Amino acid sequence: MRILILSASTGGGHMRTANAMKKYIEENRPDDVVQVVDTLERVGHLYNKTVSEGYELMVKAAPKFFGTVYNQTNKETPMNNWATKFQHILSKRLLPLMVEFRPDVMICVHAFCADMASCLKMKYKMDVPIICLITDFAIHKMYVQRGIDAYVVSNQEMVYALEAFGVDPHTVQVSGIPIDPVFYNPQNRVQLMKKMNLDPNLSTLLLMAGSFGVKDIFKIYREIVETEADFQIIVITGKNKKLFEAFSKMLDKDASYVEAIAEVPEENTEIELEEELEELDLYNLTEEEAELPEEAVSTEDTKETTYGEINRVYSGKYGKKPTKLLYFVNNIHEYMYISDLIITKPGGLTVSEAIASTLPMAIFSAFPGQEEDNAEYLQRNNMAVRLPKKNPGKTVHNLLLNTEKMAAMKEACRRNYRENSAGKIFELADRLVKSYRIKNKTYDAEEVSEMLIKNNFSGA
Repeated sequence: MRILILSASTGGGHMRTANAMKKYIEENRPDDVVQVVDTLERVGHLYNKTVSEGYELMVKAAPKFFGTVYNQTNKETPMNNWATKFQHILSKRLLPLMVEFRPDVMICVHAFCADMASCLKMKYKMDVPIICLITDFAIHKMYVQRGIDAYVVSNQEMVYALEAFGVDPHTVQVSGIPIDPVFYNPQNRVQLMKKMNLDPNLSTLLLMAGSFGVKDIFKIYREIVETEADFQIIVITGKNKKLFEAFSKMLDKDASYVEAIAEVPEENTEIELEEELEELDLYNLTEEEAELPEEAVSTEDTKETTYGEINRVYSGKYGKKPTKLLYFVNNIHEYMYISDLIITKPGGLTVSEAIASTLPMAIFSAFPGQEEDNAEYLQRNNMAVRLPKKNPGKTVHNLLLNTEKMAAMKEACRRNYRENSAGKIFELADRLVKSYRIKNKTYDAEEVSEMLIKNNFSGA
């Protein structure tokens, strides 16, 4: 079977999901051929740059405007119709790829990809099944296209939402978002923590910074470590050079200076922190400063690089908080596995990885649109709490002390966990390809009969 996975580099999670799917197929069906394509880049570098950078610009600089655009495109509006027409024009640029690769099935991991693939199928009578894989926890209208044969979603609520958009619920499979198979492998928590120079007897917080909200992340960290709760914290800045340097400078200050900052009266804490942020130059972050090449750090060799692993102790007015500061890592599954709580933005793939790790979440700064929808779903199903802008440390402190709440959140993650999502999606693709072959009479009668019995396939 030849599987073409159409994805896009907007936001980062779509390509990670696509590659998780590819990894599963290569490991379990080595005779099959699978290719992942950055679809927006394929149809035009300028278009990809405009969409990707435009997305980042809007969610950073004008999140409310982005939310308005997101909500408007979720309805039948002139804006939505115009965007669809423009994408259909660009979709023609994918025809050479279709001729060259000759896919038996297409898996679309982005709404724009689903739109383009559907257009090609309908306009050029392409007899190829299309699976639309939705990488968030709520539906957007852009995913719903006439040429889609099946939808893959993360929860039952999305089935009802798709049905409201006119989709046959029998074409929707609730099998979750594919993640790297390493998340399925249980490990020895105590051994992992010792390897990472962490205390197995302390509660462990994981703060995932990512590429957005430099100032917000720094403030959240400072408020959390100034609480009375006893814990250790892991901070992963992603490929954010400026944020890594800011944390490094702050953690390298001697204890007396840090303690002096901690003793600032409550009403002046915000002013003091603003001054320190200015001193660390967190308000002048450019794209060039924000990122280093991914290969600048490897998990096997972190201590030999400039942006490697830093272990420090933050000393505040309520005691010391051991802090492990990390740049980009390839073993995020291990850090999730040992943690008791993750503090993060609610991106679809990160959330799926946390759920697979039965890791309760504390959500901050959800952008209007997909992230806000994700955050609402997680909170509604007791897998996450929302951190308020004012005094987020108190929320974390209270949660850590509430062992019953933490246990209930872990259990909620366990109930929502969809094991082997990639495998189930592959099985769906296999069934669709076989059903298309039956329709086109590619099989003889005996082969058809065997296949129907084996797969319990009704032909519906």
